[in-house]
Amino acid sequence: MTDAVTSDGNRSQQSLWQNAKFQLALLMALYLVLRLPWMLTLPLTEAPDEGNHFWVCQFLTTHLRLPTGAEVLLAGGPAEYGSLPQFGYIPNVICALFGNQITMPVLSRLGSVIAGLPTLVAAFAIGKEIFLSSSFMALALPLLTVVHPQLIFTQSYTNTDATTVSLASVSIYLIIRAIKNGLTMKAALTLGFLLGWMALSKHTGLSIVPALAVGVFASTFGRGEGTSSALKKIAAAAAVFAATCAWWFVRNYFEFSGDILGSRTMYETWSKILPRKDGMIVHPWPQVHQFGWWRYVFFDFFGLFGYMNRYVYRPAYIVYLLYVLSSVAGWARFIKFKSQAPDLRSMEEKKQERLVWIVFALCPLFNLAAMITATLLKITGPHGRYLFPSIIPIDALLLAGFFKLGDKFGKWATISLLALDLAVSVGSWLVYYPPR
Repeated sequence: MTDAVTSDGNRSQQSLWQNAKFQLALLMALYLVLRLPWMLTLPLTEAPDEGNHFWVCQFLTTHLRLPTGAEVLLAGGPAEYGSLPQFGYIPNVICALFGNQITMPVLSRLGSVIAGLPTLVAAFAIGKEIFLSSSFMALALPLLTVVHPQLIFTQSYTNTDATTVSLASVSIYLIIRAIKNGLTMKAALTLGFLLGWMALSKHTGLSIVPALAVGVFASTFGRGEGTSSALKKIAAAAAVFAATCAWWFVRNYFEFSGDILGSRTMYETWSKILPRKDGMIVHPWPQVHQFGWWRYVFFDFFGLFGYMNRYVYRPAYIVYLLYVLSSVAGWARFIKFKSQAPDLRSMEEKKQERLVWIVFALCPLFNLAAMITATLLKITGPHGRYLFPSIIPIDALLLAGFFKLGDKFGKWATISLLALDLAVSVGSWLVYYPPR
């Protein structure tokens, strides 16, 4: 009888650990445990451009309207982000409404923490969709997003990145579902709204839209759907997208003297504080063709804190590079020998999987192309966190690459990478921003 009771108890515990809601609850708890300390102790001067972000958030909270062009120009340097999309601050504004002048900065940061939660939920759901045969990999994907050092940092202070990344992540989930099951009209309308909101949050998010468009075509025409039906869904998504965000760009055109995106106004305000040599502005970033540009992107993707001047222990970056190279090697090995591997799945299932990984690969490629373009146009420099709209595809590609080298190596690499991320996240906080 005792053995039977013990056996039932063990089965009950196992079923609890395998319960999706319980797993997600634990992930959310870990998410908050890792981010709240950063949120509470990170000095305002140690978060990139937070003062400029907070100016916009405070204006929106106080006036409950968008700033005019005249108000942004009058405020000068502190308002340099006033001409850029402001709707990524919605979670920050909602939280800040519950505070006063003293508590508003911290509550605004809480908005970024909350805004990042949909990224975790999307990663959890995508893991279940793409790693059907491995519960380990399915759970490892959201865990990688939870413990990612630079993502923790970015989701802990006032900015529009947290909202943008969540909108991108949920959009990617909808595309994955559509590739596997077909694009419904409801999903098309939702996708149009999410992408429209993303356009109103931060321009970097729009860089993955071409990759998502590939997914839309794959989930309609690629599945043999009729032209009329497919075009109706695509048109509906485009109409909702335009209705959601087009008005803002028209408004910006008139408020900022033809500056539809707002980036020219931002740059002109920011450039006033930049040094000059022989009358030419000296930008604080290397050129795209220089090694320093690419190194900075890499560092800032994995972990570069403070005002982009608090580095992780340098050998850690080399270890991160080894993880990336091993994953690339895994994919290269898979591509070379895939025809020799037995696969009992149907042709349709294999086609769907290929399309998913193609979309995943295109997301960071378009992200990176947009960043290169922005640097060449002298709008902004290299920032690894600008790749975060593609954080789930990147982590999924990294994870799958490990397992292309064998299950044993895949598990070892994944567990050790999670441990490294956790050590870097907690260690960097303890070194740079402990409670005082």
